[in-house]
Amino acid sequence: MLLRKLILVSLFSLLVAGPALAYASPGKATGFVNDFAGILTVEQKTALETKLNQFASESSNEIVIATVKSLGGDTIENYANQLFIEWGIGKAKQDNGLLILVALDERKMRIEVGYGLEGAVPDATAYQIISQILQPAFRNGDFAGGLNQASEAVMAATRGEYQATAATASPIPNVFKKMGGDFFIFLIFVIFSLLSGLYRYLAKSKSWWQGGVFGFIIGLVVAVIFFRAVMALLIGLPIVLTILGLLLDYLASHVLPQPKGLGKRGGGFWIFPGGFGGGSSGGGGFGGFGGGSSGGGGSSGSW
Repeated sequence: MLLRKLILVSLFSLLVAGPALAYASPGKATGFVNDFAGILTVEQKTALETKLNQFASESSNEIVIATVKSLGGDTIENYANQLFIEWGIGKAKQDNGLLILVALDERKMRIEVGYGLEGAVPDATAYQIISQILQPAFRNGDFAGGLNQASEAVMAATRGEYQATAATASPIPNVFKKMGGDFFIFLIFVIFSLLSGLYRYLAKSKSWWQGGVFGFIIGLVVAVIFFRAVMALLIGLPIVLTILGLLLDYLASHVLPQPKGLGKRGGGFWIFPGGFGGGSSGGGGFGGFGGGSSGGGGSSGSW
């Protein structure tokens, strides 16, 4: 019963608030370490800045640390993605950037990985760095030590010297056995999330027909699984969803505002990537980063 309520509340929250996530920029990047939350001393920040700057010079990979006081009601995933885009972390043609984001008030953290580093720092590795390095250090109040060790772990991963262990390779718990009759509600939640990702994909593709293909396939699969004994639904449901898919494709590609972050390869098939509109690049005294893109990969955690 409790699981049912949690799923319904989560679904309602996504329906009402999901598309309206409000990202508020913390400001321009001043270097590789941007301590907007004020959790580092001048000496600690300087030491980290020197290390990350040297690593960028030697490898061209850009590891950026950002701490903020609050997410302002946003999710850590959306905030990290939008900040990554705004600052353009990583080189434009290599997308070899990585962002370590810490939100002090919410006690949350995320490692956001650019396209070019997803092979070297997959989700399992990012999860392990969070769970084995950042979380224990932050719980002891050692922000500088945690960020320093996490940075070194990321550097080692880019060199092929750090691998996630099997014990922590999958952060997703196996809850399906306990769901029982609530599986149908969970299925609705998953379908709604996938539709959000489908809209983002169609907006990126600029096609006029792919939505119809998706609609036909989805309609056929649903009809075969749930309505095998009803011939009208076996035929009619795919046709109806094909028409709806074509309509969604047209609206996403030519009418509705484009989701933020749809770069040359941007966005991906992601759930509620954030608001609409464009971000600005960091500048000021710091020369800025190379204009890289976020791949949507990484991991989140809390302490």
